[in-house]
This record gives sequence, structure tokens and C-alpha cells, in this order.
Amino acid sequence: MKVLFLIIALSLFSILQAEESSPSKERFEGTYFIKAMVTDNEFHGKKKPKEVTVVTVTHLSDGDLEANFTSKGLGMLKIYLLTISTDEGKRQVLIQKTSVKDHWILLCETELSDKRIKRVKLLEENPQGFEEYKKFVSLKGFNETKISIPTQAETCTPEHD
Repeated sequence: MKVLFLIIALSLFSILQAEESSPSKERFEGTYFIKAMVTDNEFHGKKKPKEVTVVTVTHLSDGDLEANFTSKGLGMLKIYLLTISTDEGKRQVLIQKTSVKDHWILLCETELSDKRIKRVKLLEENPQGFEEYKKFVSLKGFNETKISIPTQAETCTPEHD
């Protein structure tokens, strides 16, 4: 479960660190649903998430980005608030706006346990956007049959003692 969280968290770090590389003039900001994802790493295929919560991305006044999401694992709920600068880290990300309003494709490359891992995610939900996502995945050499479509989970609030 820790490794699964690490993969998801590193994906978000990558997304936030590469915001400046987006060719689109529209800002990558707001609340997004992860509609689909694929990776070139077999490990992810065995441990792919069944549920994901929404990710809220906010631009901060200093130019950094902030992402907020929750994760459930082993009966525990954790809230994550990540503040990321665009000039930190070794991850590479391509943020591509689709032709469908409010849909983004994210190609993330991260190093995990001395292995290079590439992931492609579609944020937001629309059948037309998903078709464009599948074309993009194929063009980048991913196996379309490995695309996973996690169930959206409600964002949850931890109970306080």
C-alpha cells in the first residue's frame, strides 16, 4: 500500500513540478477526476488503484502549485497537501490540454527504486476526451489494454478524537 501511495504521490509531484512546461495558455488549476491511467511498469499493473479521490490543484501567489487529495489504506485515512515548486526535482512531465473543455492529459516520468516509470493520466470525465486519451497512449507506445479506469471515491474527512 505504501508503494502504491508513493506512485500516486510521485505522479502528483510530477504534475505540479512541470506546470510551466504546458504548451497551453489555459491554467492547469481546479478540481480534477482521474478518469484513466496507464503505466509502462508491470508493478503498477498488479497494484493498480481501484478507487481514487479528486485532486484539487491551486496556483499560489509565489508561482508554486498546491495539490490536495486524500488516500485510504489499511483502514487509515490520510489527507495530503503538497506544495511544489516548478523548478525542483528530477521528474519530467508533459501537461497537454485536450480538445475537450477542462480535460488534461499528463505524461509523467519518475524514478522509483532505480527504475524509470512512465505514466499517462486523463483528468476529468468525458467520452470524447477518453478517445483522445487512448490515441495519445497508443502514439506514445503504451499498451491500450493496460489502461485502468479507477472508481471515483468520495473525498473523506478523518474523524478527530
